[in-house]
Amino acid sequence: MKNVLLIVLVCIGLTSCYTSRTYVGDVKPSDPTVQVNNEHVHHLIYGLVPVGNNKIDDSNYVGERKNYVVKNQQTFLDGFLSFITLGIYTPSTVTFEVPLDEVSK
Repeated sequence: MKNVLLIVLVCIGLTSCYTSRTYVGDVKPSDPTVQVNNEHVHHLIYGLVPVGNNKIDDSNYVGERKNYVVKNQQTFLDGFLSFITLGIYTPSTVTFEVPLDEVSK
């Protein structure tokens, strides 16, 4: 029994939060960016079934900017909630970032 508990704890400890970035326009990964806004997205059954209105319109967050970054990630809290509910509820966080030189626009 102790071995099973140890294996479960090691597996939980070795998991990580995933992050994906989408660069829109002329933004390069090396460009400094500033976070403009973030939004929580809710799903069920390991992200297979969207809950509510999950269609996010970028222009509501970045305005008329042509260059921006959309970062989709599962934070520690999102992963913890997913773990507690055994994957039934799977939230994620979408963050919008703009290049530092376009902040004043």
